[in-house]
Amino acid sequence: MSKGLLRKAPTCLQLFEKSVTNMLTPTLTHLPVNRAIRLRNVICPYCACDLTAKPVTKEHVLGRRFVPKGKLNGHWNLIVNACGPCNNRKADLENDISAITLHPEHGETHLDYDDAAKEEALRKAAKAISRRTKKPVKDSHENMKLHVPFGPNGKFSFNFTSPPQIDKDRAFELARLQLAGFFNWITYQQDEERGYWWTGGYHPLIMVRRADYGNKIIADFADAVLEWEPRILGHTAEGFYRVCVRRHPGAECWSWAMEWNGSTRLVGFLGDREVVKVVVDRLGPLQMHHHDLGNGDFMRYRTEVPLADKDDKLFALPTGATVPLTS
Repeated sequence: MSKGLLRKAPTCLQLFEKSVTNMLTPTLTHLPVNRAIRLRNVICPYCACDLTAKPVTKEHVLGRRFVPKGKLNGHWNLIVNACGPCNNRKADLENDISAITLHPEHGETHLDYDDAAKEEALRKAAKAISRRTKKPVKDSHENMKLHVPFGPNGKFSFNFTSPPQIDKDRAFELARLQLAGFFNWITYQQDEERGYWWTGGYHPLIMVRRADYGNKIIADFADAVLEWEPRILGHTAEGFYRVCVRRHPGAECWSWAMEWNGSTRLVGFLGDREVVKVVVDRLGPLQMHHHDLGNGDFMRYRTEVPLADKDDKLFALPTGATVPLTS
């Protein structure tokens, strides 16, 4: 186990738009977070290289350009030292993912944008290149044709168009890097000027768009981990970024969740794979519809499930937990 996780009272911070809660004791205490949190680490939080032996870059764990311009002004962010290659690699991941997550889906009620945010979304969609289609994001809608047999010699044809899609591997890699930054923070050793990482593996579970926030897997995930010990509950950039890390009460295992630009959620686990498997095996399957088309052909599809605000538990406090409103 890493040294940073052996401390009896690790620094566990619960972050809100207007406050930081330090969970060193059962009493939650607010601290102002209208400025960035700055670590002076000498080990890169992403690749663990020694930063005392090479040039250092200042790295924003939540990229300043990942959310709409100006949304981080006056709100918390985490700034660390990182090596140049990791900083550049993370910036490349943020480029098209930011543009796609700011792109409103067809027929979907997106996060309320002001005019500046709308202009930013259009500008990014025109300039950023989707790594999935190799085209500008604005031109990266994806088409699918479906042919359904009808009668002995006929058929129906349907065309479906989806909004620009994120490459799943890139999305989960960006989430892993952001988590590494946050985990280095909550295990940070001031005297050593470094933080540590989780023990065990990185286990991404699912990525969903806003129209499907209520699907069975992510809803069951939220219920399953709600009572785990919160390590980070964060909300910043006027709601364009949220993050949550919770620790299993009896094992080296953590759950995590993120929301990017009000449109995309990703969830998963860190740590002991066997503990993860027990939790995942209890999550309900996605509801699929099956239609036989004749001649051995069939079609399976799933309807997206929206989520009402009152039923949203993904970033909620555990049952009965309270937070002082004073700062």
